[in-house]
Amino acid sequence: MSNRPKSPGCKDYEVGYGKPPRRTRFRKGQSGNAGGRPRGPTAGRAKALALREAYRMVRVRVGDSVVFLPAIQAILRGQVTLAAKGNGAAQRAVIEKVQAIEQEIATQVAAEAKDKATERPVSDIEAARLIGRLLSKVAISATSGD
Repeated sequence: MSNRPKSPGCKDYEVGYGKPPRRTRFRKGQSGNAGGRPRGPTAGRAKALALREAYRMVRVRVGDSVVFLPAIQAILRGQVTLAAKGNGAAQRAVIEKVQAIEQEIATQVAAEAKDKATERPVSDIEAARLIGRLLSKVAISATSGD
């Protein structure tokens, strides 16, 4: 390596290993690659990838024909088939999953029924009063010049 400086503006500065030219260094207060590659797989990206794979269409042979199904549906078919053939672990898994789904649906139906039961029906007289109030407010705002 020669002893002559590489940058013409600075005679005592040598360019070499670990010494980049001053004009190419990061400036103070400025990050090197602020919008660079993400550090790792985030939970959101991993979930999106899992969903994309679960709904990917796969080829399944049913008898003599070939059918295209989402991967998750093919997996469920296989699980139910195993359960029907007598596989104890598959039977428990299918029954637990079906019971959990039925419980969730029952909870939703009960919540909707409770919401409907707590709503008080509005009589015709109350509805007429509410409409009258709304119309009077509209009329007042129209005459005030808004």
